[in-house]
Amino acid sequence: MKFRAVMSDYSHIREFLNIISTLSRMHKNLIINVQPTKVILQVDAEAYDGQYLWCEINTTNREGFFSEYVMDGIDATYNQIYMTATATSFVRALSFVKTNAVDYVKLKLIKTHMPCLSVEMSGSISNLQDVITPKIQHSLPVTIVPRSEWDQYELPLAMDYDLSIIMPSAKSLRALLDKKKNLAPTLVLYATMNDELSLVVETEVVTVASHYRNLKCVPAVRTGGDQTEQLTNLSEASCRVDTKKLAALFETINFCEMVMTANIRHEQALNIRFDIQQHAFVNFILPATNFE
Repeated sequence: MKFRAVMSDYSHIREFLNIISTLSRMHKNLIINVQPTKVILQVDAEAYDGQYLWCEINTTNREGFFSEYVMDGIDATYNQIYMTATATSFVRALSFVKTNAVDYVKLKLIKTHMPCLSVEMSGSISNLQDVITPKIQHSLPVTIVPRSEWDQYELPLAMDYDLSIIMPSAKSLRALLDKKKNLAPTLVLYATMNDELSLVVETEVVTVASHYRNLKCVPAVRTGGDQTEQLTNLSEASCRVDTKKLAALFETINFCEMVMTANIRHEQALNIRFDIQQHAFVNFILPATNFE
């Protein structure tokens, strides 16, 4: 097995730190899936109840996150690597990036007395009239997941939805959900083909609804070969989800550039996708709860 990846663009390095920080706030364990064309980072939690959170980074574009990328999987048939690491340790290893510009960050799978993910970086620190250029290296212990256990980390990469709608700013949603999470345990998202999104909470004494208009909503489609198939004729779709779990996501996200899209599978699931700098995206899936 072999894995080595280099990030040379500082904006991508900062965004990579933001991704790891977001995942670390959701769960302590991080699953790293290395493939020939992408790296998937996912949290090791709650997949059993239909909740998923992961980030997918494209590795084929040298103008993307990784200016260098080399990997060999466990064998020719299964050309992938799965490893687990402690998310907070990964954040600490990258913490130098928060306050200092770096020339590069290199990730490399190494083996000393145990498998480790080496995190190496080099940057500049100004100290009065002197400029120090340190090289910093951390070795994060990782556990290589055997092929027999890969199935437990399988993600719903191909799931059909009924409607997709561009979401308003994360800042406005963060403030709104912070209030709504204390009103009711569940929240209903409604999207319509009139480019409207509504967030509704209900209690025994009051119904509180927030409406966003002039958003872009489209029916979900499946593209195959030369044909495009529309998956639904619904003019609106809705999903009831856990308010605190949705609020927790917006409390943690901190991406510099992103486009947020809500994909709704009517009365079954909500998927929020965060597209980051065109070369990566974060996916969050919440199953419907208590829908009557």
